Amino acid sequence: MTNRERYKQAFSALHPSGRLSLEVEEMAHIQKKHKTNMAIAAAIACAVIIGIPGTVYAADIGGIQEKLSMWLYGEKTQVDVTENGGGGYTFTYEHDGETEQVSGGGIIIGEDGTETWMDAGEVAEGMNQHASIEEDEEGRVWVYYYDQKSDITELFDENNLCLISLSHDGKTVYLEITRDEYDSYPFRQSSEPEYDRELYTFVPAD
Repeated sequence: MTNRERYKQAFSALHPSGRLSLEVEEMAHIQKKHKTNMAIAAAIACAVIIGIPGTVYAADIGGIQEKLSMWLYGEKTQVDVTENGGGGYTFTYEHDGETEQVSGGGIIIGEDGTETWMDAGEVAEGMNQHASIEEDEEGRVWVYYYDQKSDITELFDENNLCLISLSHDGKTVYLEITRDEYDSYPFRQSSEPEYDRELYTFVPAD
């Protein structure tokens, strides 16, 4: 059984106002309207890597809460984690003086068919592995991926489609981003390009 087959499900709900849809084939479908609606793609779909130095740190602070350090808005950010029950977690953090939250969870299926809920660190690492898209107050469109923050406004074509590739730790991901009629930015992320590789604009880290 492959790592991809081990992950039965993943879910995430963005709070307070973003909308997030997930599928387990490394797909992140994010709809975005305003700056405060930044969405974190939490599709925990394939090999979740745990314990990478500098990526996720967890410290039990008692009860059902933890503190984690994860990538948000292109910066390492400390978040407070609350267990919601049923395998879900809410990650609370401060951004631009405001309190924001994102929630998620998932199940791992073992070789023997046993099901184990992911812990908070595994869920957070799955979120780290996926990009996020945001439009700022000036109408500029930004992509965030680990410590990367890049302006991709000019990369949309006349059909409101943007194809980019991003790299982290020697691994490349491909994003197909669209601007829809609501000025939101749903996108698909995968480890293999949907189109010819030469059609993707590589966005280097700043």
